[in-house]
Amino acid sequence: MGGIWLRRKLSWLLVAVLLVVVAAEFLIPLALEHRVKVLLENRLLQAENLDVRIQSRPAAASFLGRFRRIFIHAQNFSTADLLVDEFTVAGEHVRLDPRKLYNGGEVSVQRARDLRVSVALSEAGINQYMWDKIDPERRLEVIINPDGAVLKGNINFFGHGIDVYLKGGFEIRNQSQLIFVPETLTMEQLEVPSVILNALVEDRALLVDLAALPVPLALDEVRLEEGRLSAFGHYAEFAEEGR
Repeated sequence: MGGIWLRRKLSWLLVAVLLVVVAAEFLIPLALEHRVKVLLENRLLQAENLDVRIQSRPAAASFLGRFRRIFIHAQNFSTADLLVDEFTVAGEHVRLDPRKLYNGGEVSVQRARDLRVSVALSEAGINQYMWDKIDPERRLEVIINPDGAVLKGNINFFGHGIDVYLKGGFEIRNQSQLIFVPETLTMEQLEVPSVILNALVEDRALLVDLAALPVPLALDEVRLEEGRLSAFGHYAEFAEEGR
C-alpha cells in the first residue's frame, strides 16, 4: 500500500511540475513583453500603438536576453527633436543585453542572425525638423512624392525675398543620416548653375539624423511616396563588423 501511495504522490508531483513548466512558457514572455513595453513607453514620448512581441525557447532563456524572435513596433513618437511616423524592429535568433533591456528599455543587440529595422517619417515631421534645425523663420517647405522631393519657399538674398524651387531627393550618408541632395534649383524662374547649387546646399544642408532611434540603424534603402519617406536598414553594429 505504501508503495502505491508513493507512486501516486510522485505522479501528482510530476503533473504539477509539468503544469508549472507549461504555464511558465506562456506567462514569462507575457510578463517580459509588458515590462519592455512600459519601459519603451517612457523612452518614446507619446508613442501610439506600441506593440512588443518576444519568443524564446525555453522561455527562461529570455531572462538572459536570448530570443528566438523579437518584434517591436511604434507609431507617432518623438526622439531627439525628430517626429517619427512609424518604427519597426524585427529579428530572429537575437541576443540582447538583458540589463539594458529590462532596466531601461534599451534594445542593445549583442548578436543576431537577422535583425531588420525600418522607420517612416511624414512630410510634416521632416518640415518640423528642418524648421527647428536650420529654418526657424519657416521660409522653406519640403514636399515629398514618389518621383522625389521638392524644397520650395522664399529666401532672403541680400535683403530681397526670392522664390526658390529646389528639386532633388534624399540619399544615405554615414549609415544613419538622410541628406537632401538637389538636382535642379530655380530662383525667380531662372535655373542656377550646379556649382552655385552645390555651394548653397553644403552651407545649409537638410540633414536628418536617425542615430537617436531605439535601435542603431545602418540604412540600406530609402523609398518616397506621397507625403512620406520610408527608410530600411539593419542593426548598425553588424555593418561595422563586416568591414
